[in-house]
Amino acid sequence: MDGTALAGDGTITFSFNGRQLTGRVGDTLAVALWRNGIRRISTTRKRHLPLGLLGSSVSGSLARVDGIPNMRVDQAPLYAGAKIRSQNYWPAPGFDMTRALSLVPAPWLYGGFEHGALMPRGPRAFRLAEKVMSYLAGMADPPAPRPGQVVPGKRIEVDLLVVGGGVEGRRAANAAVTSGLRVALVTRSVAAGTARDPARAAEPLAPGVQLFPETEVFGIYRGGEIVAAAPLDATRGGLVFVPGRVVLATGLRSMPPLVAGNHLPGVIDDRAALSLALDHGVAPGSRISVFAEDAAEAADLARRLAPSGATCIFAGPRDALRRILGRSRVTGVETGTRLRCDCVIFAGSARPDPGLPFQASGTGCLQLRPGTIPARVALAGSCARPLAPLPGVLDDDAYVCACMDVTVGELRHHITRGITDLEVLKRLTSCGMGPCQGFPCWENMAAVVAQLAPQAVQRVPRPSHRAPRRALTVAQAAGMEGLVAPDVSPASGPEGGYE
Repeated sequence: MDGTALAGDGTITFSFNGRQLTGRVGDTLAVALWRNGIRRISTTRKRHLPLGLLGSSVSGSLARVDGIPNMRVDQAPLYAGAKIRSQNYWPAPGFDMTRALSLVPAPWLYGGFEHGALMPRGPRAFRLAEKVMSYLAGMADPPAPRPGQVVPGKRIEVDLLVVGGGVEGRRAANAAVTSGLRVALVTRSVAAGTARDPARAAEPLAPGVQLFPETEVFGIYRGGEIVAAAPLDATRGGLVFVPGRVVLATGLRSMPPLVAGNHLPGVIDDRAALSLALDHGVAPGSRISVFAEDAAEAADLARRLAPSGATCIFAGPRDALRRILGRSRVTGVETGTRLRCDCVIFAGSARPDPGLPFQASGTGCLQLRPGTIPARVALAGSCARPLAPLPGVLDDDAYVCACMDVTVGELRHHITRGITDLEVLKRLTSCGMGPCQGFPCWENMAAVVAQLAPQAVQRVPRPSHRAPRRALTVAQAAGMEGLVAPDVSPASGPEGGYE
C-alpha cells in the first residue's frame, strides 16, 4: 500500500491492468473503476463473454487485487496504491486469446468443458489438460505469497442483533434500544445507506445503537446463538456476536430480466444504481433505461437517479423489455423500437437472499436440511412477506447463471428431454455452483422450469446454504479463534466440534 498515492484533495491513485487511475475517498474499488468509465472486468466461465461491474452476476465483480485472486471489487474499499487486474484472460488483458471461445456455438458447451470423460488418462496429458482448463476458467495464476498474519477479532454480547440497515432494520433497532436493550445493527452499506432521498428517508438511528457499517454477516450458528460477521475491509478483524435475539431485515434483491444481453456490462439492479448515485455521486450512465414492475415505479426510480446527472431515455414496465443490445457492453435496448443507451437498470420481481434464514433453521450434521426458524430469530420487513411467482419472457440467449454460462436455451435443452428435477439440472449445468452460492440463479432456474414444464412437481428443496456466505480472509478467520467455545451439544455428535 503506497501512502503517497493519496492526494491532498481526497483523490486516490490506483491502477487497473497497469493503467494509472484516480478515485475518491469512500469509494469501493468497483465505484472507482466506474468513475473511470470501466464497466467490463471479467468474463463468463465457458464462452468468455463479457461480464460487468455491479451487475446481477457476482463473477462480474471478481478481480485480482494486489496478487489475491477472486476479490469482490464491489465490496472492497479503495485504498492508495491498489493494483487491480483482470483474471479471466490469457496471455494478457490486451491480447486475450480465450475470447475466441465466444465464437463457439453455445450448444457445443452445454454442461461445460470439464467433463471427466473428456479428460485424458495419462498423467502427463492429464496435468497439461488440467492446466489448460485452469486457463480457460481464468484461474491459472496461484495467489501471490504473503506473510502470515492474524487480524484480531472481537466478541460482542447484545440483547438484540439487527441485520440490515434499511427502514425496517432501523425501526427494529430503535424500538429495542428505547426499551433499554443492548442493540447492535450490522449493514453492508455505508452508515447513510441509500436513504438520502428525502421522500424515502429512513429514520435516524437512536444514539444507543451500536452500528457496524460496511460489514456483512456470513454465518448464523446454533440456531442463532452465535452470529459471525466480517468487515468488507479485509484489514479489519471479524466479529462474533452473542445475541439474545436476532432480527433479519435484509430486504429484497431484484431479479434480472430473462432476456438476451442480460449479462452485459452496464446492466445493473436498482440497489447498485442507487448506491452509485446517492452514496457516491456517480451517474450510472449518461443515457439510462429503467425497467420496474410498472411504469410508475420505473418513473420514480428514474426521478431518484436524476440528481446524479443521468439522462433517462426510457422508464417503463419490465415486460416492455425485449432485448438488451451490445457486444462488449450495453449499447441500447429493444422495447418494440430500438433505443440507444449505455446503462440498463432493472427493478422488481424481487426475492430475499435465503442464505441466513436457511442457516438459522438448518438441521443435520453432514447435510443441512431446512427446518423451522427458531424463536430467537425473526424476519422483518419485505424479506418476510409472501412472494408471487417470477414472471417474464424466456429468451434462449438469456443468462440464468452468468457465472457458469447457463442460459435459458441450455435449460430448455434438458427440459425437453424430460429432465425437470432442479437438483439434476444443477448438476448437469453447474447452475448456481459459482460464487453466487445459488442466489439468484436457483430462483431463475426454478422460474424457467415452472414456465417450460408447469406439470412438473418439484420435490427437491433448495440447496444448503452453509457459512461462510461471503469471502473472508484467512487472517480474519484466524483472528476469531477462541471467541467461540466448542459445541458439545448432543446434535454435534459425541466428539463435539466448532460451529
